[in-house]
Amino acid sequence: MAYLFDSNIFIRSKNDMPLDLWPTFWQRMTEMINVAQVFISVKVKEEIEHGNDELVTWLRDSAPQSCFISLDTDIMTKFQELQNWAFSQPFTEAARNTFAQVADSYLVATAAAKGMTVVSYEHSDPQSKRRVLIPDACNAMGVACCDLNTVLRSLGITI
Repeated sequence: MAYLFDSNIFIRSKNDMPLDLWPTFWQRMTEMINVAQVFISVKVKEEIEHGNDELVTWLRDSAPQSCFISLDTDIMTKFQELQNWAFSQPFTEAARNTFAQVADSYLVATAAAKGMTVVSYEHSDPQSKRRVLIPDACNAMGVACCDLNTVLRSLGITI
């Protein structure tokens, strides 16, 4: 199974498990990336790079270029389907516009196009009108979505 990580997995992990205090965790993350179990959308990479911190350095030093998934025609087709879904739902205009611009929509479209599982700390809230949430977008596109602990358990990784 191939997993596509949301930026919040990396950012929250950096904040909750700093690289200098949790080296084994970060080594396991590097291993998952290097054996092609974990992938990263170029849009997620761009979000992470806005941080300009030790996470950016770790990503640059630990993630081979092959783990980054660039946008292609299949992804952009799924992206359009996802936008059509979002605009057919009772989200606020601001929620729809934000969703069209942030990495979340590209993340879900990439997973849909490539048959991957999205990994995010977001939780579903089908009643949400002010924000399009990743698990709900995944559900609309028939994409599996889980959290980091589910991935670690499924891969038999302990820290």
